[in-house]
Amino acid sequence: MALMLSDTAVLIGSALRNHDVRAMRKINSKCVEETALRFQQPTYNYALITYVLAKILSKPRYFQHGRGKEALSTVDKLLRACEAAAKEADYAALLSSQGKILSAMERIDEEDRRFVKGILQKARLKIASTLYAQGISLGNASDITGADKREVLLYAGQTMMFDRLREKKSIEGRMKELREIFS
Repeated sequence: MALMLSDTAVLIGSALRNHDVRAMRKINSKCVEETALRFQQPTYNYALITYVLAKILSKPRYFQHGRGKEALSTVDKLLRACEAAAKEADYAALLSSQGKILSAMERIDEEDRRFVKGILQKARLKIASTLYAQGISLGNASDITGADKREVLLYAGQTMMFDRLREKKSIEGRMKELREIFS
């Protein structure tokens, strides 16, 4: 069943307001899965947003200063704008609001940067690796996410990602998904 873009915004907003990292991760898994089945930019953006929000919500250091709380309040308002735009099928407005959310979250990370790669770059790499582990070609996973192919291979090889996937996809299953995508 395809994700409804407006419902997804509501679920993300609820998880954000409740600081529910587990719910955020579940939404992320669904968004990544949907991105693998039928790529849509808004769904992929929600995958990025939920990954980053789960990371931010799980790390108290982001809340040690008022700017982090203020930025998350802005994200919550923008999620409401995403919901309204999706309900009206105004995809330009939806993508614009999602872009503003991603920028706000990147600013949160820049204020307390601890790693060489920013949190959005890490999100792209993680999602690309997950797509690759789910059977999407390395090239397509890289193209969809903008992650470097070498980094995707390195990341996927250093993790247990392939072993953790619950569902192994047969050739027949992959062909069925491809037929659904192109029909």
